[in-house]
Amino acid sequence: MEKLIEKLKEFNDNINGESKYDDIQKKFEELAPIFLYGGYIKVRDDYKIYIRTVEFYFHSEKDNGIHDPIVYHRNGRDLKDVPYFPLMSLHAHNSGFDITFEKVGEYRASALIRSYEVKDNNGRFLVWNKEKKFFEESKKYGYNNQSTYLYALLNGFALGNNNDITWEPESRVQTRYITHKTRQNVLQSESDFVYKKIIGEKCTREWGFTREEEI
Repeated sequence: MEKLIEKLKEFNDNINGESKYDDIQKKFEELAPIFLYGGYIKVRDDYKIYIRTVEFYFHSEKDNGIHDPIVYHRNGRDLKDVPYFPLMSLHAHNSGFDITFEKVGEYRASALIRSYEVKDNNGRFLVWNKEKKFFEESKKYGYNNQSTYLYALLNGFALGNNNDITWEPESRVQTRYITHKTRQNVLQSESDFVYKKIIGEKCTREWGFTREEEI
């Protein structure tokens, strides 16, 4: 299986700020298996984080491009001009953690870790205890479905910095179909940078992908 960074570079080579929706959708469908089956996030020698659900976000900086106003790291949201992240930066925000693949002057693109499995250095699954507010050992397979819990494991680190957090390639066999779904809590957007704040008008882009198999 191709390495994640190579596939993200390929995305950057083929997509620009004026790319059409169908082209972006096709590329996200190609990226999803790499995130879900092509490796894991290694946190020192302590934890392995496997992405189970990935949600893609794409916001063009061009007037006639595809706009995704919910994207946190973009021009015109909190600041007029926001610097671009290097490829595969780990971006912490109010909804959790993104792995970014932006293109300077063209667009912001990222993959939100929506659900995931955690294994400790002994191969045991860790799940979040909502009452105690920490990860604890599970006696059976378990995954976590809220990305903000990752702050407990990833906060303060940078992807690829001093090998504290790295993406480790690991090809795993896919035997079941990857589920395509709309992203959680995302509203439909206008053609400009403004939300349609209408209750019940959910974004219809199927940019959420889930691996149905256990690790």
